Amino acid sequence: MAGEQGFHNRRSCISSKVRLLLISLTKQPSDYNKITPKIEYWIEYVLREQFTTVDELVEDISYMAWDLGGSYSSVARLLKEFHDAPRCSAQARSFVDKLSEHVLRWFAIASAEDHAADYWSSVASGTADSFVRAASLIGHLIECGLLSHELVRRHLVKPLISHYPDRNNTRECKAEVVRANAIYQLFNTAGNTLLRGLLEPEDVQVCFETLDTHTSSGGIEGLDAGKLRVRYGTRFDASRRNLTCLVRNFVRSMARGWRRGRKPEGIPQRLK
Repeated sequence: MAGEQGFHNRRSCISSKVRLLLISLTKQPSDYNKITPKIEYWIEYVLREQFTTVDELVEDISYMAWDLGGSYSSVARLLKEFHDAPRCSAQARSFVDKLSEHVLRWFAIASAEDHAADYWSSVASGTADSFVRAASLIGHLIECGLLSHELVRRHLVKPLISHYPDRNNTRECKAEVVRANAIYQLFNTAGNTLLRGLLEPEDVQVCFETLDTHTSSGGIEGLDAGKLRVRYGTRFDASRRNLTCLVRNFVRSMARGWRRGRKPEGIPQRLK
């Protein structure tokens, strides 16, 4: 028993402290100004005193993406403000950069998993709900500018849409619905950024066709593609059919613009 106690357990103690504070932040975003200084303090302290390394802290904290379940916008806001603050040390800034990238890359690999509603995922460390929550966090990280455009292009959408499910396999069909739900969360939180050149036109089209298929069939419980309000020029339309039409036209205009070597016109100004 004695051998299980001691200084060598410092990593689990440190990660547990930061994780509990992050959970408090997601559950009580109104206490943002009270909680965030404590999170910043512990990150700076343990790195400065070399109780852990940047890579170790990233590895220990990154699974927060799957199990926080509260207001992810507050977490992204904390990371962005902490990263950009003049008082932030180079080590702490590196921690934020690596944490954001690690969560994105981890999410990309988790996209390959089953994710049926009753299935405990070995990569995403949770059930289907955990995977969808992680998509929401990544969307907020993108909107806050914590993920480079190159990283987003390489790791975000392709893993989500690179599947060909067996329609006769109930489990695979459930997994497809979960991935569609994740796509919804990504566009719901980061559509403004994703539709400004971050995604290939054909990938945008696949994403919205996937949403249209699963929301119209009732596959995504409580969510409706029509609720993603796209402003195309000055026009608003919330209907599912017209949303798909707008996105299809947007994709075509992007493709035409890129072929002609100019910036595409008519980029949606709002998606939320």
